[in-house]
Amino acid sequence: MAVWAHCCCDYAETRPAIKIEDPSMVWFLQLTATLSLAGLFYEMSVAIIVEFTDLRKVFQEDLMFRRRLRLNRKMIFVLSFLTTIYHLMAFDIQYVHKGWLAEYHGGYQVVYSLRYIEWTCCAPIVLSISGQLEHAPDGTPRNGLIPSSLLTGIYCIISWQGLVVKDFWAGWALITWAFVSYFVASVEQLAFAWHLRGKGRMGLLRASLLFYLVIVIGMYGVVFLLPIPGWISATFENKFYCIGDASFKLLTSMMLLATNDLANLEEMRHRTELIVDDFACLMETASVPIFGVDPQGYINQWNKKSADLTGLPKESALGMPLMKLLTSARRVELEAMIRKVLAGEEPDTLEISLHPLDVEECTSKGLQMKKAMLVLSAAPMMNKVGILTGVTFMGYDLTEIAAFQEAEVRKIRFMAVVSHELRSPLHGIIGLVESLCNSEKDEVRAKKMRMVANCATRLLDLVVNIMDMAGSLDAQKTGTASKKLCRDPVELPKILDEIVTLIKSSTDKRGKSLVKPDVELINNVKAMPMIEADAYKCTQVFYNIITNACKFTMKGTVTVSSQVDSDNKWVEVSMTDTGIGVASVSLERIFEPFEQEDSSDGRYQEGIGLGLSIAKDVVERHGGSIIVESELGVGTTFLVRLPVVMAADTSQSRTQTNESETQAPEVSQGSVPKRVARSPSDTPTANHNPSRRPFVLSVDDDIVNQTVIQDVLKDKYDIHMVMDGHEALEYIQTCKVLPDVVLLDVMMPGISGIEVCRTVRQKLQTSEIMLPILMISASVMGTAMVDAFEAGCNDFVTKPLQKQILMARIQSALNIKMQHEKEVAKLKQLEPQPCEPLSSGLRRRM
Repeated sequence: MAVWAHCCCDYAETRPAIKIEDPSMVWFLQLTATLSLAGLFYEMSVAIIVEFTDLRKVFQEDLMFRRRLRLNRKMIFVLSFLTTIYHLMAFDIQYVHKGWLAEYHGGYQVVYSLRYIEWTCCAPIVLSISGQLEHAPDGTPRNGLIPSSLLTGIYCIISWQGLVVKDFWAGWALITWAFVSYFVASVEQLAFAWHLRGKGRMGLLRASLLFYLVIVIGMYGVVFLLPIPGWISATFENKFYCIGDASFKLLTSMMLLATNDLANLEEMRHRTELIVDDFACLMETASVPIFGVDPQGYINQWNKKSADLTGLPKESALGMPLMKLLTSARRVELEAMIRKVLAGEEPDTLEISLHPLDVEECTSKGLQMKKAMLVLSAAPMMNKVGILTGVTFMGYDLTEIAAFQEAEVRKIRFMAVVSHELRSPLHGIIGLVESLCNSEKDEVRAKKMRMVANCATRLLDLVVNIMDMAGSLDAQKTGTASKKLCRDPVELPKILDEIVTLIKSSTDKRGKSLVKPDVELINNVKAMPMIEADAYKCTQVFYNIITNACKFTMKGTVTVSSQVDSDNKWVEVSMTDTGIGVASVSLERIFEPFEQEDSSDGRYQEGIGLGLSIAKDVVERHGGSIIVESELGVGTTFLVRLPVVMAADTSQSRTQTNESETQAPEVSQGSVPKRVARSPSDTPTANHNPSRRPFVLSVDDDIVNQTVIQDVLKDKYDIHMVMDGHEALEYIQTCKVLPDVVLLDVMMPGISGIEVCRTVRQKLQTSEIMLPILMISASVMGTAMVDAFEAGCNDFVTKPLQKQILMARIQSALNIKMQHEKEVAKLKQLEPQPCEPLSSGLRRRM
């Protein structure tokens, strides 16, 4: 109809603006422009703050805030258009038409065409803002008033045409259709308002807004018709529109903002309720105990885990004083914790035990309660309006952890016993078999004995590796000290040469050479600076890696090479083989304890997967690193990087005891013989006869170990054997001449070697020089050596004993003792003979 009227009818002539007839009209136009400019300024301020602050991200991510952002942009457009149009009208930059239909009926009407353009563009937008619905599940915006919004724009056009076309019937037809369109749009708007009645307070406000819009637009329609018959003046009509447009747009904007904000609050409240419900469900089903008390200490929360741990059901726990479940010692601390939370402070965690009720009370209530150990953290409990209503506790169950810690202590003790009990028999087997091998004339029997010795040696290596790794893992988990690394001057080329030579002559458990016939073991190690390291551990590292390379290389080469950095601060040893290689997914796993790339029953090589894990641990404790590169079917390269100056070993901090202590701790069962009172002539003395053989006292409860020691030392030393610590102390107290050296086993029944040594040093007042003591032990626990030296031993030797090492240690102790005796003899010759008291004092100091 609008197109038909535009094409078929003429429009009325234009005329000057109405301000010529009524100068106050300019003021009304400027007022409307100013009010709309104020609204535009507010909306622009909101947009700028959202754009240039962190709110933009929130508005973009949350659908609720994104809807508010769209509302802001639409209102910016509406107010910008309104401000522009009314400024143009105020400055008379416009088209003003005569009201032809009004003239026809004897009335008088002036039509501001720009105002109708503004209505056509802005009214649909305002109505569409009112019709916003919840977003679709996929986030797409939805609107319930799109048809009526479009219809509003259309009837604004044809209502303007109805006033200005020069045709009676065309004019009234257009006006009639404009009002029909208004009523159709109003029906949809009122229907939508009815739909919003069930949306809570927000729905009622939005319904009220739609009703307001229908009424206001209806008033516009009435004022639109009144000038036609001349019932109101043209100036009154246009002033009404000025005031109406400003109030209509601004009030609509404020009401839309209010209803949108209320909608947001309603949605946020709904979300909060869902979160509260989810949190309550989470607390109830949590895998940790959660319970709460009111300010008076009565339980008002008790989740399922709390009931399972204590055996106290929720219905019985609610309303019960929490202090009733605690021992008196912990009640004061828990009360202090509750007071801190209620005062707004943050308390520390608290370890408590929830004890069962009295037996009679439990029986009367039919309860089967259990003791639960917990570590509690506390937080304030708030109600819906933010008022503090109590304290919520979250516990960490220590019941199983306490049992686990006890099992860990037992495991450590078990490992110490197993270490000794496994290594001691192996020590006996290896020592006795080597002795028999040396004396056996039958080559067949000697070969079998050597096979026994090899099997025992491999078993010993396995035991040592397991105990080393177990001790290292235990130190990592418990934070205790592991065995400290030695700081030896190490020549890596010499060590690597010895390892290569040894491996070339080594055999596996089938008696075959460890290096396959088609494999060449090449030593390309160049000269390197001497480094500070643990020589034994370094040997263990490179032996394990090179042995592995030989095991898994069937053809080709195993090459050991080295290089030194330009600053002489690091040395690198690489071991490259042409073996089967390691899959990329297994490169990290091969360094884990007891892990092998192929752990199936049909794997090619034996072993339990400790060599590389021990190597990695040792290298890292030195301050170095170990890197592996491999390709399946091509080969593997291990690169070991060690510092020239060894890094501080942080795995252990050794504490030294005060050597001036004179009181020994009580020993088990009070079984140490009392010190025998001696006269000066009864005090045992060292034998200074250089022609006699050194005298060794061997203390061990195992006859096999005693036999091994006797076989090793019988050619150079006289040996006296005792079978336990009591006999050793009695012998030292009653003998006329002290032994030259004591070999003392650590673990013995009744009284340990550590206690024997401590008693000799502190109660019997026998110094390290006067009586050297070498502790012998199969234990690999990190504290055994520390305890032995703190007790006063001279040296520490581990089983199984190697003949050369044991004899070297004994001879070293004897050399120090003899050198001391020579120095004392020289001092005696220099003593002034007349001054006996001074000489005695000097001797005592010596």
